[in-house]
Amino acid sequence: MYDRALLHTAARIRGIDTPSALAREAGLSVPTAWRIWNGVGAPRGDHADRVAETVGISASHLYRRTDAGAAA
Repeated sequence: MYDRALLHTAARIRGIDTPSALAREAGLSVPTAWRIWNGVGAPRGDHADRVAETVGISASHLYRRTDAGAAA
């Protein structure tokens, strides 16, 4: 599961507080950054890498584990 709250926290620490700022800093299109920022689907691998590097976390931290039993 994609952890948008962690993205927002890490981004704000770096002064990124809007999707357009994320787009500018990570080199993404504004629509792509908006989708990532608002949790409309999870970012694909290359986008997750760029976003994670920009906000100072590892890409694997953008995703949190879910309990398989809870998902059923």
